[in-house]
Amino acid sequence: MNDLGIVLSTELLRKLRSRIFWIATAGGVLVIALLVEAPFFFARLAHTSNSDIVLAGPPVLRDPAAHLLERRKNFRIVARVDALPVHVTPEYLDQHGHAGAAVAVSIVRGRLHVDVYPRDLSAFDAENFGSLVPLAVSIATGLPVQRIERVAAVAHTAHPIDRKFKDSRAATVAHGIAFGLVLMLYLAIILGSQSVMSAVAEEKTSRIAEILIATIAPSTLLYGKTIAAAIVALVQVGLWIVTAAALVPQATRSFVQVSGAAAPAANAGGAPMIFAFDPWLLAAFLTFFILGYLQYAAIYAAAASLVSRTEELGSVTTPVIMPVVGAFFIAQYALLEPTAPLVTICSFVPFLSPFVAFTRIAVTSVPGWQVAVAVLVNVATVAACFWVAGRVYRIGMLLYGKPPSLPQIFAALRE
Repeated sequence: MNDLGIVLSTELLRKLRSRIFWIATAGGVLVIALLVEAPFFFARLAHTSNSDIVLAGPPVLRDPAAHLLERRKNFRIVARVDALPVHVTPEYLDQHGHAGAAVAVSIVRGRLHVDVYPRDLSAFDAENFGSLVPLAVSIATGLPVQRIERVAAVAHTAHPIDRKFKDSRAATVAHGIAFGLVLMLYLAIILGSQSVMSAVAEEKTSRIAEILIATIAPSTLLYGKTIAAAIVALVQVGLWIVTAAALVPQATRSFVQVSGAAAPAANAGGAPMIFAFDPWLLAAFLTFFILGYLQYAAIYAAAASLVSRTEELGSVTTPVIMPVVGAFFIAQYALLEPTAPLVTICSFVPFLSPFVAFTRIAVTSVPGWQVAVAVLVNVATVAACFWVAGRVYRIGMLLYGKPPSLPQIFAALRE
């Protein structure tokens, strides 16, 4: 086995046997499970909901109002009464299905009037009762509510310019998936690269690096460490994705059943649209994840080799972490404006491209040549990072005390 294979296998075994790795992985799985199950848990825990109301008024107004409110899924009527008490109290709402509010409909001066008595005043405004407009028009004109509804209904058909998605629901789900995967990429790079920095600094301060470099080329040592870290990070993120994919279906169905909410986008088979996961999207994520991780891990390892004590890691962490933070924020902008000129340019910029290019692929149709160029840019960036980091690593790991000066670093790069 060559030196790179020895370093790679050794690093892989060391990381996979590390308790910290498995604790972090299990912690990530637990956090994902909590995030997925939280809506279902709180829906079961909550005794009240702002969408549950007591509707009061004469039947001639109350019945069509209930039809309009429930048909448009604004509210769920948990009780119907002819009139409300003089003082509506939380106890009254508790006695009537733990409602979030009491709503009374009446006619005042020839116009429909709505009185609302909510638990949470901030959750109700005039827009909540926009679905009652047909009833208000019916009172003013004398026309049947059903006829006004038919006339007022605006027939519309959305014709997407981007053929990537069939409807708005699929696009919304794709945005959610893209955000989740970009967040995983961000966390994996931040956490994984930090572990690479700590391992390199520890080897240098403990003088183990001197023994290793005496038998293995510094660049080979660097390559083995970063590639092993990328593989381990990929395993970790893979477990997180599998956890989310396994829990989201049941959690979505359970939340809909408990809360009474409408299911968010279902395909023809009745399953939530979120599971119509594009394999090409997963392939794009894996590609840009690996390329992005290798870029940052190599730079982080080289930066860590310049410190003489682990306490000095903070001084080199901030400069190399800023591109990651910037790339993450630009990716959030790309979710909203995937075709903006800035976003398109950033998808070809080293260190930004892994985040931005993947986000564009996830939420819009990207020309094939742009995808190819983005991949080539990232491959070239990885090669350049390894080349630069290998030379910096070589002089950094053998210098103690004062960090190498810029002339020393540039001299090493010219060799």
